[in-house]
Amino acid sequence: MIQKLEKLDRVIDKIVRDLGLTEVPFADFIEWFSDALMHIGAYPQFQEKVGTIIIENYEAILPDDLYKVIKLHNCHEAKENSQTPGGFYGGTFMKALEDNCISLDELSPYERYKNLVPGISKIDNNIPYSQLTNALSHSMNLTPTGKEYRILHNKIMTGFEYGLIEIEYLSFPVDDRGWPLVPDDVSFRDALFWKCAYHISMRNPKSLANPRMQDMEYCRQMWNKYCTQARASANRPDLAQMERLKNNWLRLHNTRNEDLTNYKNLGKAQNINLHGHK
Repeated sequence: MIQKLEKLDRVIDKIVRDLGLTEVPFADFIEWFSDALMHIGAYPQFQEKVGTIIIENYEAILPDDLYKVIKLHNCHEAKENSQTPGGFYGGTFMKALEDNCISLDELSPYERYKNLVPGISKIDNNIPYSQLTNALSHSMNLTPTGKEYRILHNKIMTGFEYGLIEIEYLSFPVDDRGWPLVPDDVSFRDALFWKCAYHISMRNPKSLANPRMQDMEYCRQMWNKYCTQARASANRPDLAQMERLKNNWLRLHNTRNEDLTNYKNLGKAQNINLHGHK
């Protein structure tokens, strides 16, 4: 269970004081912390985001901060018509954005032609996907389509040539410097401590004053121990999650295709009246 996140400054300061380091390899610390968070890999430590991606020639580049795709929510295909003789990128798409007060002057070519991702591009992040597609539909033939897709490395491929898709994905939360944010949890701080001690004992064990910590194998075992503890601490359910788990175990019948209702009834208690209606 993770309640809040914190910056790495507190963690680094504690590690430097506890290990008595005279030289602080900040760049190495950031890399070790990032690897440690990926090793822990608890779902609550990630950030759920929603992004809009432009499909061109049946594919698009995924967001830079993407870790894993959760679900594809919406797909809209842009077809050629009398108003868009050049297809999606015949000039009318950019003009439609500008007509709807979405400025493109400060965007780089990559952002302009590939992504409309909240948190990355400079396009107004408060524009909902539905509002964007409704506005563009007045200027081009933009219609809903199927959600068939395939992800290969850093690209997503669809069955239509041009259009927009809305995806929900997991990303690592970062601060304004681009450094990863870590859960404000003692198990995570202990895990990151032993991750750094393990790498320092591998590189220069004499820099550690404690003879026991100069043993790289000992530090590795401690890191494995606290990595597992941090993962278990993050995945520990809170009261609301335990209530949903209880309802799942006590359900009167199993429901199928919960994804079609976006899982809105998952975990809710079920009732049957005297007439047999649920």
